[in-house]
Amino acid sequence: MSFKQRLARPDILIAPGIYDALTAHLAAKAGFEAVFLSGSAVAFSQLARPDIGLVTMTEMALACDRVRDRTDLYIMVDADSGFGNAHHVTRCVGTFERAGASGIQIEDQLNTKSMADVANRPLVATETMVGKIKAALDARMSDETVISARSDAVFTEGVDKAIERAVAYKDAGADVVFVEGMTKKADMDAFHAALGAGQPTLYNVLDPAKTEVSSPAALQAVGYAIMLYPATAITAAANAALAALKDAKAGQPMPGGTGIKALIED
Repeated sequence: MSFKQRLARPDILIAPGIYDALTAHLAAKAGFEAVFLSGSAVAFSQLARPDIGLVTMTEMALACDRVRDRTDLYIMVDADSGFGNAHHVTRCVGTFERAGASGIQIEDQLNTKSMADVANRPLVATETMVGKIKAALDARMSDETVISARSDAVFTEGVDKAIERAVAYKDAGADVVFVEGMTKKADMDAFHAALGAGQPTLYNVLDPAKTEVSSPAALQAVGYAIMLYPATAITAAANAALAALKDAKAGQPMPGGTGIKALIED
C-alpha cells in the first residue's frame, strides 16, 4: 500500500529519525515500516552543527536517494521551510519525489534559525504557509506522495494560534498536519477536535519525560496517525562513537570489520 493509504489505517505508524542509508537499513532490520529523514540529524552527522538552516535541498535529496537505494521503507523527508518561497517548494517537491521520498514535510518557520536560541522560532505568515502547501500539492508528480504541514507556532504564538494555523493548513489540503511542541493531553485533544475526524496527524517525541502523552498506544488513542522518534539514532550513534573512541585512545579499541559487515547484510 502507499504511504497515504498506510496513514489512513487506525494503528499508529512509528518512524525513527535517520540520517543515512546505514541508519535506514538498521531501522528496517529493527522492524520499522517507515523512517523520517531528519534535517537536524543530517546537520549533526554531516556538518557537526545544529539544525539552523545550513543543510541544503540538494544535500537532503542526495541523502534521500541513498536511503531509497538501500530500503523499501516509507521515507518521510524533512524539507524544513521548503528552502524558500512557494517557487522553491515547487522545485523541492519534484526533487525529493525523484529521490524516492514517500512524504515531504514543510514547516512554517523562517528559512534560517538562531543558533543562540533554538526555542525562538520566527514564523512566516499563515497565508504564506498556505501558499507553500498549495504549491507542494500542485507540484507533486503522484497524488500518493504525502505532504505534511508542520507548525511551530506553539513556541511563539501559543497553542490556540497554533491550532488555528493547523486548521488553515488542513483546509489548504495538507495530507498530514503536525503541530510541534504540544505536551499536554488537553491541547492534543483540542487540536484533534478542531481538525475533525479523518485528518491524519503527526506527533514528534522529543522529551517523553516532559510530555503527558508519549507512548504509541496513548498517542494512537488521542488520534495521531504517525509518531516520530527524531533523535534516537543520531543520539545513540554519537554517544556510542564517543565512548568507543575514548576506549581506543586508552588503548582498548573494539574489533573492526566483521561487526559492521554483519549489520549491513540483508
